[in-house]
Amino acid sequence: MIRLILVIAAIVFACVITAIVTLNPGTASFEFFGLAVETSFALAFGVFLLFTFLMLVFWWLVYIAWTAPEKLRRFSLRRRRERGFNALERALIASAAGEGEVAVRQAARADALLDRPALSRLLAARAAEAAGNLPGAEAHYEAMLEDPKTRLVARRGLAQIAHERGEHSATAEHAQIAFAESKTARWAFAALFDAQVAQGDWEAAMATLAEGEKRRQIEPDRSKRRRAVLLTAAALGREDTDRAKATTLAELAAQTAPGFAPAAVLAARLLGPARKHKKAETLLKAAWSAAPHPAIARALADLRKSDTRAKRAERLRELAALRPEHRESRILLIEAAMEDGETGLARAILDPLLEMGTPTARLSALASRLAQIEGDEREARRWMTRASHAPGEADWSDIDAEGRAFPYSPDDWKRMVYTFGDEGRLLHPRHERYEIAAGAVPETALLEAPKPARAKRESGDKSAYTAPRMPDDPGVDDEDASADGDDDGDDDLDRIAGRGTR
Repeated sequence: MIRLILVIAAIVFACVITAIVTLNPGTASFEFFGLAVETSFALAFGVFLLFTFLMLVFWWLVYIAWTAPEKLRRFSLRRRRERGFNALERALIASAAGEGEVAVRQAARADALLDRPALSRLLAARAAEAAGNLPGAEAHYEAMLEDPKTRLVARRGLAQIAHERGEHSATAEHAQIAFAESKTARWAFAALFDAQVAQGDWEAAMATLAEGEKRRQIEPDRSKRRRAVLLTAAALGREDTDRAKATTLAELAAQTAPGFAPAAVLAARLLGPARKHKKAETLLKAAWSAAPHPAIARALADLRKSDTRAKRAERLRELAALRPEHRESRILLIEAAMEDGETGLARAILDPLLEMGTPTARLSALASRLAQIEGDEREARRWMTRASHAPGEADWSDIDAEGRAFPYSPDDWKRMVYTFGDEGRLLHPRHERYEIAAGAVPETALLEAPKPARAKRESGDKSAYTAPRMPDDPGVDDEDASADGDDDGDDDLDRIAGRGTR
């Protein structure tokens, strides 16, 4: 709009000037090099304007000719840079797509076209990684260590390569340097912590975790759960060499994350011989209140060896009262009721649990045990049959009747740092390996097996059912079998079996 107004104003101004000149004719004369010229003012003014325009065009052409080399050089440089960025774009896309050879070619082209050594080295390293050339990528990253601008990204690349090779010490070394140099690099914290956990260096991992929490690079809840696992693993490592330190670490672990059952159970086991039963009981009850687990109840029951059976049952009832609505509390009350012979109370608590979905092997075994106490052997056998193929429970398979409650290997503890630390759940390696704890209810193994039908037939019981022979089975006549005796019958069976195999 402003331009239109200016154009209209210029046209109006030109018309006004033209009208003035036309309505007021005059003469103009000038003398140049002895040449005298006299003409009208309008014509002289027109010639002057034309001459001025031609002079402007002339000087514009002179300027174009004078600046042409520089403009050509700038155009060539701009065009080269444009091709370099195009090559850079294609290299990055190929690297992200996993096309290693294309990424390497485009990276080399970008390096030749762009005068950016830091960017070119980074691109070349990424392309070598995409092509699977780890030694080449490592060489590029090591060269980038000389430039302060690329030193941090070089450390990250070297740490990633070392991690892929399984060199945890080298990973920790590069991540440690980056973690010390940068306060905001989250990858350095994660890489350093993971490498220390992979090496089983629990104390160093705890120090890194504390610094990461201070820098707000990990959530407080995750940090507490991870620290509880690290403290428990460290306590187990010191149990045989420095029991006092192990006890302190286990107590701290149980207090840091009360819901971590292994920490509370370990603390109770270490505090028991020191006759610190009250403190151990407090830790176990706090753990049960946070997350009931069968191992906690077992640890509390075995805490005082001198307790009577009634005292132990009373303590377990108190434990169940802390979380009466929880499934583990109900199972605990069922077991206590069966120990006291209160089958009615046990049945009243167990039946609702059996009706809640498909009964697990643990509940089926409890039902079998209760039926045996009630004297119903047939029902007990039926439930034991269901227990043999019912799904197992992870929370129960941890407990090994012949060993410790949580027989984790060092690799299991490393996994536990993340499963419990990040997800809040326990690992159950024995359950993962389908090792169902058949000894969880040893009384079921004492159930009497059903008597074979042959024994009833020999005793004269006519009601016993005898399966008919298959039509294609040559069999053995009863009279021949009775005449030849058991040994001959066995020989005949062996002969028939051998003929079948042939």
